[in-house]
Amino acid sequence: MLNFLKGLDNDLQQALIIQLRDLWSHTSTAIEGNTLTLGETAFVLEEGLTISGKPL
Repeated sequence: MLNFLKGLDNDLQQALIIQLRDLWSHTSTAIEGNTLTLGETAFVLEEGLTISGKPL
């Protein structure tokens, strides 16, 4: 577990990890030209689906 999360409620820890994953993935892929929004990126990561009309 990440040190800065120690002492936080488990549900809060999980929510922060998911948010960090989504932001990190979105920013990283946007740098490389991906046009997915943050919301679309989160959806793809959570559901494992793709967005119609958007190149991955």
